[in-house]
Amino acid sequence: MKQLIIIIGPNGVGKSTTAKKIVEQCEKTAYVDSDWCRVMNPFAFTEITKQTIVENIYCLLHNYLSCSDINTVVFTYGWHGERKDIYRRVIEKLRNDCIEFKDTIIILKCTRDENIRRAIKDGRDEMRIKRGMEMTFSFYDEYNYPCIDTTDMTSAQVALKIKSLINSSLSVS
Repeated sequence: MKQLIIIIGPNGVGKSTTAKKIVEQCEKTAYVDSDWCRVMNPFAFTEITKQTIVENIYCLLHNYLSCSDINTVVFTYGWHGERKDIYRRVIEKLRNDCIEFKDTIIILKCTRDENIRRAIKDGRDEMRIKRGMEMTFSFYDEYNYPCIDTTDMTSAQVALKIKSLINSSLSVS
């Protein structure tokens, strides 16, 4: 069965960087970056744009999960704000279309200082960093998914840790 790895976490924690490392380390793996599924100007969460984002994400995940040359799809996403509803709609649509996959959600976290350092390194401006810290840094504390503290880890180490978590969950199932 296809594996869908959903990496969630605060803005700037390293979701995209880690996903790229997973793809480098694992053959037959694809990566869907949710950021590119919602690039528009001006950006606003209206019902029309939310439906467009659902369709964009759905099409990419559907195509990769249906491709016989792909076994694993890594999807990075943030659940804060209205994004969790979009995620729910995408997954529901995939399941309604009988796309078979096992999904595993993993939270990436790091210390506040490390998160700010990474955001600065990414070139994010001070206002965006402040907004990210206020809106997303502690948001994921309420969820009970496997969580990896990436503070003292390279993206390659985090990718290996995720692979290990996935492999251990597959052997238990």
